Amino acid sequence: MNPKVLVLVSHPNIEDSRINDSLVKALDGNPLVTVRHIDQYLSSSVSGFDAKHEQEIVDAHDAVVLQFPWFWYSPPASLKKYLDDVLTPGWAYRGGNALEGKPLMVAISTGGPADAYSIDGNNKFTMEQFLAPLIATANMTKMRWIDPFVIHGVRTLSDENLDEAIEEYVSRIESLALESTAV
Repeated sequence: MNPKVLVLVSHPNIEDSRINDSLVKALDGNPLVTVRHIDQYLSSSVSGFDAKHEQEIVDAHDAVVLQFPWFWYSPPASLKKYLDDVLTPGWAYRGGNALEGKPLMVAISTGGPADAYSIDGNNKFTMEQFLAPLIATANMTKMRWIDPFVIHGVRTLSDENLDEAIEEYVSRIESLALESTAV
C-alpha cells in the first residue's frame, strides 16, 4: 500500500525534543505515512529546497500534515522557507491546482498552557488567530483545512498525558489516511 499521509516535520533539533521526537517515532513503520524531516533537506542545499522534487513527493500523497513546535508565535523558519520554495505559482496556485482538495492539518507543540491561547490569556490571541497565515495558505492553494492537533504545556506534560496525546495523534493521522483512501 502506498503511503497516503505526508508528515512534514520542521524542528531544528528534533533529537532533543521529547514531544516532536515521540510523535515521529509513533508513526515509524506505519505503511500509511511518510515522515520527512525538512530541516535535513534545507541544510544540505545552498539555495533552499528542491521545489520540483518536493512537489513530486507532495503529489504522491493524499494528505499533508505540518508538524512543528510553536516558536515565538509562529512555525520554525525552515517551514516558512519550505512553503515559500515549494508552493510555487502554476503548481500550487495561480494557474495550478495540485493541492486542491488535499487535507492540510498542522500538529503543534506549545510551551504554554492551553488557556494562554485565548483573548483573556497571556498571549491575547487564540491558536486559530495565530494560525491565520497557514489557514490562508490552505485557502489560497484550495487545500481543505483540518482542525489542528495541538499539545499545549509541553514543559510540564506528564508521561501519561504525552502517551495519550501520541495515541490521539496517531489516530488523527490514520483517520486522514483512511479518509483519503475512501475518496
